[in-house]
Amino acid sequence: MLQRILFLFAIVFLASCATGPSVPAQQPCEASTFTVIDDFAGARRGQCAVMDDNHVRILILPESSGYINDSAWFAFKVIPKTDVDATITMKYRGGHHRYQPKISFDLIHWTPLPEDQVLVSADRQQADISLRTGNKPFWIAGQELLTPAIYSLWETKMVETGHVQASELGKSRGGLPITLLNSNPDARDVLFLVGRQHPPEVSGAVAFLAFYEALMADTELAGQFRQRFQVVAIPILNPDGVVGGNWRHNLGATDLNRDWGLFRQPETQHIKELLDRLDSDGKKIRMFLDFHSTRRNVFYTQDDDHPTDPPHFTRRWLDSARLRISNYEFNNDENSVSKIGVAKNYMYKRYGVPSLTYEVGDETDRPAVRAAATIFAEELMERMLAEL
Repeated sequence: MLQRILFLFAIVFLASCATGPSVPAQQPCEASTFTVIDDFAGARRGQCAVMDDNHVRILILPESSGYINDSAWFAFKVIPKTDVDATITMKYRGGHHRYQPKISFDLIHWTPLPEDQVLVSADRQQADISLRTGNKPFWIAGQELLTPAIYSLWETKMVETGHVQASELGKSRGGLPITLLNSNPDARDVLFLVGRQHPPEVSGAVAFLAFYEALMADTELAGQFRQRFQVVAIPILNPDGVVGGNWRHNLGATDLNRDWGLFRQPETQHIKELLDRLDSDGKKIRMFLDFHSTRRNVFYTQDDDHPTDPPHFTRRWLDSARLRISNYEFNNDENSVSKIGVAKNYMYKRYGVPSLTYEVGDETDRPAVRAAATIFAEELMERMLAEL
């Protein structure tokens, strides 16, 4: 389904290019043989210096001053004037090279550049991309571009299944809508899902979409699950950060996944208001999943010193899924519950239920991510139906 959504998005995006940029863009970076621009949602190019006819250098900066997680995002478009061997140098300030650059000619298919075309400095604060430009425009980004426009098309498809109701949870700090997806709102027991708190974490977003699609599938298992449980899902909590090509923050210079419990930002305030409404309506949160990306596939869960209701539920779920999953190695890292205001800590402290951070490796094979997410969802439905 995601490929069909990307195809529709590409048609709309390319047809609307003449209407102007999606986000404030800088002046085009004009070398003699190609131009580098950032006039689209998700772009981050930075200041540009032309080094010679076939070489430009761009400065990749975080969105906010002070400490920020080291996940330096970049995304820009290259428009060739002639077919040449070109070099694009990315100089990082405030972070290091993390993502293997990916190239797309249609915004649908993304291919990692071969390692021999990306020379990374020893201190990882510079990366030189060398490639033949050809004659067609193309995009280069740290990860695939999954912008709010793509989510909107996907959400429409989910509603068309007949199993999902979509509404606006509220506005982001920048005024963008945050969508709430609801299935079987009359049920008492709730599975709660959140995605895209951190803008660059696309592999986690791929898992979220596949996981949710499995919950809404026209299968006997999913149908039984939806009859019993309400599914509350927020696919993209930080749309401003995604549109702006941020490394980590919202427009309030805040890591949203450090603001649960504090609720100082509009996005997390909407979460608190939603949870308060669910509580006042007599709902019972039974499980919480927060989708992210890191350098490996891992679930961050509660250890035995922090029992959940039911006890050891997460361990049994992941162990049963592991028996079915191939080509997707993952760990279950059971940890204590700290004072840090991340979503899983807050939800565990508030409800005492299994609360997980579902982390996907930055460069994990995307078909494997989708296949594993489907199995995780199916095994979770089986386990929740049997035990809750």
